[in-house]
Amino acid sequence: LLSCLILFRIINAIFTKTYFNPDEYWQSVEVAHYLVFGYPKLFYLVYCFKIRSIAHPLLFATLYKNLAILGLDKGNLFIYAPRIFQAVFAGIGDLYTYKLAKKLFNESTANWTLFCSIVSWFNFFCSIRMLSNSIETVLTTVALYYWPWPSFSNFMSWNDRIKYNFFFIIIITVALRISLTLAAICCILRPTNVIVWGFLGIQLLWKTREHLISIILNTLFITIIAISTIVLVDYTFYGEIVFVPINFLYVNVIQSISLFYGSHPWHWYLSQGIPFITTTLLPFILKGIYDIYNDKKFPSYHHQSVKTLIWLIILMIFSYSLLSHKEFRFIYPLLPIMIICAGYCLREISLKYQKKMSRIIVISLIITNIPLAFYANFIHQRGVVDVMNYLRNEARSEKVHEIGFLMPCNSTPFYSNFHFNLSMWYLTCDPPLMSKEIDIENYVDEADQFYNNPHEFLKTYFEPINSTSSSTDLNLRKWPNYLIMFEALLPDLNLFLEKLDYRECARFFNSHFIDDWRRRGDVIAFCKN
Repeated sequence: LLSCLILFRIINAIFTKTYFNPDEYWQSVEVAHYLVFGYPKLFYLVYCFKIRSIAHPLLFATLYKNLAILGLDKGNLFIYAPRIFQAVFAGIGDLYTYKLAKKLFNESTANWTLFCSIVSWFNFFCSIRMLSNSIETVLTTVALYYWPWPSFSNFMSWNDRIKYNFFFIIIITVALRISLTLAAICCILRPTNVIVWGFLGIQLLWKTREHLISIILNTLFITIIAISTIVLVDYTFYGEIVFVPINFLYVNVIQSISLFYGSHPWHWYLSQGIPFITTTLLPFILKGIYDIYNDKKFPSYHHQSVKTLIWLIILMIFSYSLLSHKEFRFIYPLLPIMIICAGYCLREISLKYQKKMSRIIVISLIITNIPLAFYANFIHQRGVVDVMNYLRNEARSEKVHEIGFLMPCNSTPFYSNFHFNLSMWYLTCDPPLMSKEIDIENYVDEADQFYNNPHEFLKTYFEPINSTSSSTDLNLRKWPNYLIMFEALLPDLNLFLEKLDYRECARFFNSHFIDDWRRRGDVIAFCKN
């Protein structure tokens, strides 16, 4: 089963042609590329200010290094390798979603859960992305499977527990250590994951007070090892002792720098987030939760464990709703739990009604999720990826000397999808971390300065149009021989580009709709004659 699931996700990864979130590249493979190949010197700002651990990019850096040693870093395999690597994790995530459902319920529910996991459009879209949230989701699911749910000890009679006491304790202890290790990794990758394990840990201590000391000692042991390891790993990168999770929480929560990237109303996860990632699975998720709470035949020891997971969903949504900056990917680790609830509901429907009803539901889930998955993975925002493939091919033909991106920052992949040591620049959107004296309310980054007045920005920060030789002012940008922009800029800059002797040399469809007007239209590559 695992081989089939991994193969499915690898196919999923290879045929994904679109862009989801800048962090998919700029907080993972771009940093990994810098670690292995030493260029570009400019890399994502969060690492300059020590608010991200190098642990996640290090996974991809290891992959890149092995490819380079084997001489496999020159072709398309280098571009697809990180996503294929992530696809392996995605397949493991599908398997453990199935296994967790089987552990909590039965094989029939697990089969329905696996169907929901595979058919879920958001799983198809997000599970193979190089986001820390994607690995966090997989590791959280695996850790939940190994978590020693306190209610599960009740299924043994007291005589059986006495008879198999030593064996039982060994199994529980090993499972606890596996789960705690994975939980520690999750918290390193995403510090907000501590909410999950804080809640489950308190519940475990309360329900198994007779094992209080053992649980605390195991937790302390693994926590100390995890903290020591991550501090050492980050020390080798930053050159100083730093505990990144504290910096992350301080900058994003206390200083609220995350607001720089947008704020949302408190109800956003309820009104948009959950409906968006679950779509037509949502009614079955809600019905599954209702049935779990009201099914009198449900075994009590399983009931308490599943109830805990449902309360975990509520707690996570409540906690994340308190933060103003919200994203769909932040609640992705909750999707496997919600899918299990949907699987339980579908099993109940299959038992109560004729097969015809189950067949109708299966078909409806397929025809609503598959087209959406296809559109999200193959069509929506593909131009920003296609243009990098085009530039890579142009560089192979030695046509490229320098590339400039007149786009909102991080709109495309960068050197991880280009892999030539040639000059590239983009309009930055660095958050106001550089000085405490900066007025965050009125702070305007470079990209916004450009879009506020494109002509004035280009005249101020670039070499003069009529200049016959390169300017000696090092602060002025030189005009590259390839210039990339969205079609939305064309009405403003078309005549300006003609004066600079640029011509349109390639155009790529990007999206039918997008919420940012700056990214509307095709992606256009201009070449300097």
